[in-house]
Amino acid sequence: AVALSAWGGFAYLAVFSQWLGFFAWYRGLALGGTVRVSQVQLVQPFLSMLISIPLLGEALDAVTLGFGLAVIATVFIGKRMPVR
Repeated sequence: AVALSAWGGFAYLAVFSQWLGFFAWYRGLALGGTVRVSQVQLVQPFLSMLISIPLLGEALDAVTLGFGLAVIATVFIGKRMPVR
Protein backbone atom coordinates (compact mmCIF):
# COMPACT_ATOMS: atom_id res chain seq x y z
CA ALA A 1 0.00 0.00 0.00
CA VAL A 2 1.13 3.51 -0.75
CA ALA A 3 1.38 5.91 2.17
CA LEU A 4 -0.89 8.93 2.34
CA SER A 5 2.14 11.23 2.46
CA ALA A 6 3.32 9.78 -0.86
CA TRP A 7 -0.06 10.57 -2.42
CA GLY A 8 0.17 14.07 -0.98
CA GLY A 9 3.59 14.55 -2.55
CA PHE A 10 2.29 13.23 -5.85
CA ALA A 11 -0.68 15.61 -5.73
CA TYR A 12 1.59 18.55 -4.92
CA LEU A 13 3.87 17.76 -7.86
CA ALA A 14 0.94 17.27 -10.20
CA VAL A 15 -0.89 20.47 -9.24
CA PHE A 16 1.81 23.00 -8.43
CA SER A 17 4.83 21.84 -10.40
CA GLN A 18 3.05 20.75 -13.54
CA TRP A 19 -0.47 22.12 -13.85
CA LEU A 20 0.02 25.63 -12.43
CA GLY A 21 3.55 25.83 -13.79
CA PHE A 22 2.31 25.31 -17.32
CA PHE A 23 -0.17 28.19 -16.96
CA ALA A 24 2.66 30.52 -15.96
CA TRP A 25 4.92 29.19 -18.73
CA TYR A 26 2.34 29.59 -21.50
CA ARG A 27 1.37 33.04 -20.23
CA GLY A 28 5.03 34.03 -20.38
CA LEU A 29 5.26 32.66 -23.92
CA ALA A 30 2.22 34.70 -24.92
CA LEU A 31 3.53 37.91 -23.37
CA GLY A 32 7.16 37.69 -24.45
CA GLY A 33 6.94 35.85 -27.75
CA THR A 34 7.62 32.19 -28.30
CA VAL A 35 11.03 32.61 -29.92
CA ARG A 36 12.50 34.81 -27.20
CA VAL A 37 10.98 33.18 -24.13
CA SER A 38 11.57 29.58 -25.21
CA GLN A 39 15.33 30.18 -25.10
CA VAL A 40 15.08 30.43 -21.32
CA GLN A 41 14.61 26.65 -21.28
CA LEU A 42 18.18 26.23 -22.49
CA VAL A 43 19.48 27.75 -19.24
CA GLN A 44 17.35 25.65 -16.89
CA PRO A 45 19.73 22.64 -16.63
CA PHE A 46 22.63 24.96 -15.81
CA LEU A 47 20.60 26.78 -13.16
CA SER A 48 19.53 23.43 -11.69
CA MET A 49 23.17 22.43 -11.51
CA LEU A 50 24.09 25.67 -9.73
CA ILE A 51 21.29 25.16 -7.20
CA SER A 52 22.39 21.55 -6.60
CA ILE A 53 25.87 22.65 -5.48
CA PRO A 54 24.81 24.22 -2.16
CA LEU A 55 21.69 22.09 -1.64
CA LEU A 56 23.04 18.64 -2.51
CA GLY A 57 26.77 19.13 -2.27
CA GLU A 58 27.36 18.41 -5.96
CA ALA A 59 30.82 19.08 -7.38
CA LEU A 60 31.41 21.59 -10.16
CA ASP A 61 34.26 20.77 -12.53
CA ALA A 62 35.79 22.91 -15.27
CA VAL A 63 34.15 21.03 -18.15
CA THR A 64 30.66 21.42 -16.70
CA LEU A 65 31.28 25.08 -15.96
CA GLY A 66 32.60 25.63 -19.49
CA PHE A 67 29.59 24.05 -21.15
CA GLY A 68 27.23 25.92 -18.83
CA LEU A 69 28.85 29.23 -19.73
CA ALA A 70 28.66 28.31 -23.42
CA VAL A 71 24.92 27.68 -23.08
CA ILE A 72 24.40 30.98 -21.28
CA ALA A 73 26.41 32.80 -23.99
CA THR A 74 24.32 31.13 -26.70
CA VAL A 75 21.08 32.18 -25.03
CA PHE A 76 22.40 35.72 -24.55
CA ILE A 77 23.38 35.98 -28.22
CA GLY A 78 20.08 34.45 -29.32
CA LYS A 79 18.05 36.91 -27.27
CA ARG A 80 19.88 39.82 -28.89
CA MET A 81 19.18 38.60 -32.44
CA PRO A 82 16.27 40.21 -34.28
CA VAL A 83 13.14 38.07 -34.50
CA ARG A 84 11.91 37.52 -38.04
